[in-house]
Amino acid sequence: MVDRVCVVGAGIAGAGAAHALGDANVTVYEMDTVGGRMASRRRNGCVFDFGANYLELGDPDLESVIEAGAGEVAAEIEPPIWQFDASGEIREGKTPQNDRWTTRDGLDGIVRAMIENSGADLQVGIGVTHLERLDDGWLVTTEDGQGEFDAVVLAAPGASASVLFETAEWDAPVREDLARAAESIPYRTMDSVALHYPFELETPFFGLVSEEGVYDVAWLSNEGHKPGHVPDGEAVVIVQFGPGWAVTHPQTSPAAAAEAATKRAVELLEDDRLAEPTWWEYQRWGDAVPTRGIEDSLLERTRNDNLGIAGDWVEGIGRTRAALRSGLRAGRELP
Repeated sequence: MVDRVCVVGAGIAGAGAAHALGDANVTVYEMDTVGGRMASRRRNGCVFDFGANYLELGDPDLESVIEAGAGEVAAEIEPPIWQFDASGEIREGKTPQNDRWTTRDGLDGIVRAMIENSGADLQVGIGVTHLERLDDGWLVTTEDGQGEFDAVVLAAPGASASVLFETAEWDAPVREDLARAAESIPYRTMDSVALHYPFELETPFFGLVSEEGVYDVAWLSNEGHKPGHVPDGEAVVIVQFGPGWAVTHPQTSPAAAAEAATKRAVELLEDDRLAEPTWWEYQRWGDAVPTRGIEDSLLERTRNDNLGIAGDWVEGIGRTRAALRSGLRAGRELP
């Protein structure tokens, strides 16, 4: 059993790996912010989930992991998700639906809780810059120094993983294969806009999802349905455009995206009050949704070198539960 393990990346995949490695001495390095695309923003007393909008499980194994790792902070989003078609007509969604989770302080709170409860040492703002394979482990170079580990779980985004594979001192044919595979993963871009209003918004649904994929908006949510996210007397609406919108608006400005999101919110919810948000925020997620993963045979070829690889780009499914599942697998399968 490995003892000292380095986990690169503090998204839900890295948190899953840390949870699976609870008996080891784990250090998690994160160069940016904890949560990855399970990103939450805070502004003027409001909390809103700005990348992935919730964590859906629908799997007994994953449910037990979240209960053990983040059960004390996880908050269920009770109203259902409904659908809308290309004309903007809203209809009730399919039932039954899986439970959906966030925390009162945002979706990234699940990731933080899992890492904390795993006992891992979380190092935020410190990126891993180089990997070197040793006879009996790995030498990991970070922006803060070097350290030797028995094993590494690489749970970084695909682009970052590709660079680390390309530059690693690791005399194994699989290294080049992994670098090429990570670099070649195709992604869909997602634009997110948060709109704030000085009144409460009542909807019978938590979120709306496009059922046909031809409407330029793919998702709209009422963040007021999430416990603790929005103060009484206020509302925050999240509008996420589908990949087709990013293709036709490659150089959009934040203001133009916010204007388009506002217009779509008014149309979909048929509420003219939504035409004048008090403030808005915008984010373009360039590598939001992977559309292809990597072959399991590549993952199998890394295990003899005590290297695990995790992330939604590994699974080829742009879902938080897929990233969590891959992190758990990477941690569990280390020798």
